[in-house]
Amino acid sequence: MDTYDQTTALPAAEVATARAPRILVIDDDRYVRTLLCDLLEAWGYEADAAADGREGLARFSPGRYDAVLTDLGMAGITGLDVIAGVRERDREVSVIMFTAFTGDLEPQGRRLGFTVLRKPLEIEGLRRALRAALLARGTMAG
Repeated sequence: MDTYDQTTALPAAEVATARAPRILVIDDDRYVRTLLCDLLEAWGYEADAAADGREGLARFSPGRYDAVLTDLGMAGITGLDVIAGVRERDREVSVIMFTAFTGDLEPQGRRLGFTVLRKPLEIEGLRRALRAALLARGTMAG
């Protein structure tokens, strides 16, 4: 008798992972944190939030999160500091930084390995960037 294995019959883009990707959102604006977490959960991700860079780094540990979303401009520990701290612990986690800063962040982006999204955030742009980052990491199918 032939058996039908659905996972081999579907294209890789349609096979779900065993768990929803976990995303850490770090932003000192409570409204932005809440909005991003609600949006991520609506997209099927698990979202955790941190109110600033210090809390974000305290929450972060290798293997716990598939991606980190952080603001650049935060008091005390900036988004670049957060990314440097994350990279010391996990070189592979996907990181997306959002900012209203118009200066050149490409050198830091190449060195620390993160994606920059400009404010005001375009929701569909965030969705595409996050999806691409998770696909590249292999933590999400399709």
